[in-house]
Amino acid sequence: MNARSVVAVLAVSAALIAVCGGQINRCFPGEKLEFAEAEFSNRVELFGLNLFQELSQIVRGNLFISPYSIWSALTLAYFGSEGETRRQLERTLNLKSKTHTYFNWGGIRLLLLRSPEGEGVTFNTLNRAYMSDRLNLNRCVSNILPDLQLMDFSRPRVAVETINNDVSLATEGRIEKFIESLLPDTRFVLINAVFFKGLWQSQFQTQQTRTQEFLIPPGKSGGNVQMMSQSGRFHYGDVPSLGAKMLELPYENSSVSMFLLLPNDITTDSITANLTQQTLRDAIGLMSKETVQVSLPRFNMTTKIERELKQSLESVGIIDLFIPGTANMTAFDRHADLSVDAAIHQATVEVTEEGTVATAATGLINTRVGIGHKSFVCNRPFVFLIHNKVLGITLFAGRFSRPT
Repeated sequence: MNARSVVAVLAVSAALIAVCGGQINRCFPGEKLEFAEAEFSNRVELFGLNLFQELSQIVRGNLFISPYSIWSALTLAYFGSEGETRRQLERTLNLKSKTHTYFNWGGIRLLLLRSPEGEGVTFNTLNRAYMSDRLNLNRCVSNILPDLQLMDFSRPRVAVETINNDVSLATEGRIEKFIESLLPDTRFVLINAVFFKGLWQSQFQTQQTRTQEFLIPPGKSGGNVQMMSQSGRFHYGDVPSLGAKMLELPYENSSVSMFLLLPNDITTDSITANLTQQTLRDAIGLMSKETVQVSLPRFNMTTKIERELKQSLESVGIIDLFIPGTANMTAFDRHADLSVDAAIHQATVEVTEEGTVATAATGLINTRVGIGHKSFVCNRPFVFLIHNKVLGITLFAGRFSRPT
């Protein structure tokens, strides 16, 4: 994170402490008020890439997620947790304390939402806790949760419609039917939704787009794609630690870029197995500006995961949250036996000549080529990251394995 961003984070933290400090002290007794940690975003990134690694081993074929969205939804759950459930969330999400998390979480969210005039990127996010009106909520915690909404889950169709409308609005209609059904005795739904739209700094020209064969391991035809092409000066590098070549496609007037990772081998296994916060940081440091002929498929991709997400979260250390009678969510309601029965994540991405539109929603539910130029031709499986370079946070991560 650069000096300007550190100052911005600290300023946001100071403002939040000034407004909410007294109430936070009452909500989280025994915890001292702390200013924002300049490198807090590293904690977010560490969890996100670790989870992407786990999911890459479980989900075959195309995969697209928002690590930031999943982290944000789990952080909502963290504010309601105590005991061993809280300790597991702290270890896995790399959190220090509820007070420390509250101010840093809010600071990063506000920085991500900032969109200076003329910037080619739009980013919006929604955090909402839908809590049953039958719960005896801890008023202190419920007051500090952003956008808490009491819900009558005894009318499940109305509840589903309300939540899906909110997600659809937050994702500008890209995710319309996020939750299919709820039971009348549902007690909470914790939602994060994100929307991203970015225009390429150097756009692809539509007249250069051609139909091209896409190869899948072990070098067989996977069908045809509409391959966009352009030649220009891009940050490019060979990354031995990931067994891949990497290229940066920046978005216009923005600190956000798409990083494309094209494996030297026929599969992306080496990339996903070794992609960590440190290897990504080192890879970015190895890049230099070169003239490159870039070819990238136009594509739409949607991933919706439920069982796989829960399995991956358990693998990285969040276990008790999903076990009724063991989960400790007493910071929400001291007397209710609350746990998470379902974890759902849906993400969509559209990559075109003009740029990228990506959306995601996460829910935690209790129901009970050029001569003389280098070429970077993505005509076989590749990994792509939409990454905020200033904050050091991967907002979205995907693997394109075959045409849809």
